[in-house]
Amino acid sequence: MRVFCCAVMVLVSSVSAVEDYSLPGINSDEILMPVNVWGEVRNPGMHMVPWDSDLSDALSAAGGPTSSANLSKVKIILVGIDIEYNLSDYLSGHGAPLPGMEPDATVYISTSGYEWWKDVVDFSYKILVMANVILLMSRT
Repeated sequence: MRVFCCAVMVLVSSVSAVEDYSLPGINSDEILMPVNVWGEVRNPGMHMVPWDSDLSDALSAAGGPTSSANLSKVKIILVGIDIEYNLSDYLSGHGAPLPGMEPDATVYISTSGYEWWKDVVDFSYKILVMANVILLMSRT
């Protein structure tokens, strides 16, 4: 009988300890949904965001855009709808309101056009430096 009473006391104390914890989407008011964020973001992939999230919440969950992101043509794919949104206009104060997210929505941020030119200039600079080193070594 004594063992039974101890077991009941341990069970009751462990149940009361569990009530102190809450899990998002279960014991709280926050319900999470999956959103896919791909392209020029710091942490691409599937992220869990609150149910009433918009584009900025999805991008924040992915770590934000990289420096080579083209924010003027953000593609958002919802159930049956493809949206191209100009986030640059919104950030400058002139754009449409941020679109809301739905479960399993996909956001894609492409690379800006000037990024290709930056790579060409960088590669050309490296070739010129190498040619200069070879020229200097051949003179000695």
